[in-house]
Amino acid sequence: MNQRTARRSVVAAGVLAALACPEPARARAGDAAEACFTASEEGQRLRDEGRLREARARFIACGAAACPALVRSDCAGWLSDVTARVPTLILSAQDDNGQDVADARVTIDGAPLAARLDGKAVEVDPGEHVFRFEREGSAPVALRLVVREGEKLRRVSARLARPAAPGRGAGAPGAGTMAPREDGAASPPASAPLLPIALGGVAVAGGVAYAALGLSARADADRLRATCAPRCAEADVDAVRTKVIAANVAFGVGVAALGGAAAALLLRGASPAAPAAAALHVVPLPGGAAAALGARF
Repeated sequence: MNQRTARRSVVAAGVLAALACPEPARARAGDAAEACFTASEEGQRLRDEGRLREARARFIACGAAACPALVRSDCAGWLSDVTARVPTLILSAQDDNGQDVADARVTIDGAPLAARLDGKAVEVDPGEHVFRFEREGSAPVALRLVVREGEKLRRVSARLARPAAPGRGAGAPGAGTMAPREDGAASPPASAPLLPIALGGVAVAGGVAYAALGLSARADADRLRATCAPRCAEADVDAVRTKVIAANVAFGVGVAALGGAAAALLLRGASPAAPAAAALHVVPLPGGAAAALGARF
């Protein structure tokens, strides 16, 4: 037997028990039992839908003394459970100076919730809600919150600031943003450090070329030693010698470029308004190379 059938049986028993009474009394007894049964069913439906405050009102009704004992017992248990699950919030608001204000009102999903913020807890149903704080002379604030079953004394606060004065945009002083600097001229946008980047790229390329040419020259020299030394063709020997010189030049260029990049960064940091001019000079020498870096600032 399900709950609905059990409740109907209670109603029927109540009606039969009232048959011995006069006709008006029997009618009143049947109506009261039916009302208790209806309140019980509605309370359970509302509870399952998350409308806990409405469900609690129904359980209070079906727990009245006029209801059958079985219905009263069930409703009393459901009432206790729903009361524990109803969330409560403590609403507060502050002005521009961070001081608490009481003359603010709050709505929940467009319906009135609190006409004044007196520090007392308010009950709400669980779920996602939009709370709107309003105060005379202040811009309204809307908060979207998810309230959970069983949450008690959750603090919800809003800052109610005065609206910006006419003619003052969001970037004007006093509108929540920093005031512009009073130095008579706007700061020029910082340019990207192109010279250090370029010299750094040259340094990387020089290092790669040095490694590649050096390894190739060494491999060729080992091959000549193993096959024809000491009577190798002059052209083959010159080819190895050329690779060695080129590797040394690449190494010199890389080192000089790296030093130039560092110098350019130092000069840029010392005087950002006056860009430095740097020049790199590489002179090949027999068996290597010479590099010179010049800078003007």
